[in-house]
Amino acid sequence: MAEKTQTEACSFVVGDDGLATWSDLHRDAWIGMLETHKRLTRALDAELEAEHGLSLSGVECLGRLAAADDRAMRLTALAKATGLSLSRISRIVDTLEARQLVERRSSAGDARAVEAHLTPGGLDLVRHAQSSHFASVNERFFEQLSGEELEVLARVFGRFVPREAEPCLGGESSQD
Repeated sequence: MAEKTQTEACSFVVGDDGLATWSDLHRDAWIGMLETHKRLTRALDAELEAEHGLSLSGVECLGRLAAADDRAMRLTALAKATGLSLSRISRIVDTLEARQLVERRSSAGDARAVEAHLTPGGLDLVRHAQSSHFASVNERFFEQLSGEELEVLARVFGRFVPREAEPCLGGESSQD
């Protein structure tokens, strides 16, 4: 068996000065992924803000509420689903509530818990925002890739999808 090169054997190297640096291959993959994410999210966030007055996180919250049973979720569940802190979700919901896109209500099953309920205006706005957002993602990202490249990305990044997001991938949805 052929000996592995340093690039194949180690993703990073510690120099004589004690500082770590990525191998060229790992640097290109990691920094490329980070830069792609940064540039896309900044552009998409700016578009959503200009067109709909919403951030990416705001659209995600509205979208999750639209897809939830009774178009409502506990704030703690919304925070977990989005990967955001409860305080961040609370601030987003404050903004959405001020625009009458959501309403806060005490949970029927637990008066200590607070739920966000999507309003008809919120549902209408998220439909328009998602439509323009998906078109922009398609233009800025998917149209830049060949079918083969898209398949590779789906296989690679699909491995990192949290289990709770699997129903979004077209699989069977589990009922709680």
